[in-house]
Amino acid sequence: MVAKSQDTGSNAESDGPDTVAEALRDYTAALPDDDRPVASAELGRFVRWLGNDRSLRSLAPPEIGDYSDHIGAHGTAPDAVDRLGVVKLFLADLKKRGHIDVNLAQHLRLRRGRGSAAGARASGASTAQGVRLTKAGHQQMQKQLGDLVLQRTDLSDDIRKAAADKDVRENAPLEAAREAHGMVSAKISEIQETLRGAEIINERSERDKGIVRLGGRVTIKDLGTGRATVCQLVHPDEANPLSGKMSSGSPVGGAIIGRSVGDTVTVDTPAGSKTFEIVKAS
Repeated sequence: MVAKSQDTGSNAESDGPDTVAEALRDYTAALPDDDRPVASAELGRFVRWLGNDRSLRSLAPPEIGDYSDHIGAHGTAPDAVDRLGVVKLFLADLKKRGHIDVNLAQHLRLRRGRGSAAGARASGASTAQGVRLTKAGHQQMQKQLGDLVLQRTDLSDDIRKAAADKDVRENAPLEAAREAHGMVSAKISEIQETLRGAEIINERSERDKGIVRLGGRVTIKDLGTGRATVCQLVHPDEANPLSGKMSSGSPVGGAIIGRSVGDTVTVDTPAGSKTFEIVKAS
């Protein structure tokens, strides 16, 4: 439950908090004693992710979406929903009090992952709702879609030719062409669904520099080996390690998103526990 502000009149905005840290202190102070510990802990993580000195007026929807991706990449779905619920109440209260102009709470939602694709199809929901892609990733996916459509056309021709061959007793070419056609068609549907609900990531602003964001380039150093790696952090749908595109859903990607240059993170990888330092983010 959120306590109502006692400030009224034209001085409400000028007397209000300027930074997210100040807003957090005001908000938690008005909460019931039983709710305060959980809310303070979760909102503290959210504020540190944004930056304690961040101006409330500088907050933008894309980074709120980034935070949803960050939380969604960690832990189980019920836990992530509860964590985002605490932050959503905080953002809704900021809008209600006039401390921010945009309803940022509506941008705080979990994205559907690949693991829930079957359930989403069964319920008729879009599995790609809210997918955030880089401009290059979006263009690459469109090109892939075009190539697959041409491939499916060729396979349709192969099916017609094989079906007309009445001399083949078991007609193995026909079965092979049908199987390939089905696989290509399924891939086309998957990409079309992704593109239909995709959002292209906006260009980074000056204030984002030095912070690891979805779509940004980052240099990380393995403190165990001293080896530095440069990559672009992207949505899992456009991840490609061979092209230097790291998935935000991977152990390392999920650990570094939202972090700043100079931070160190320890990650459990298939090769064991490793500690990385964020050297550069742009």
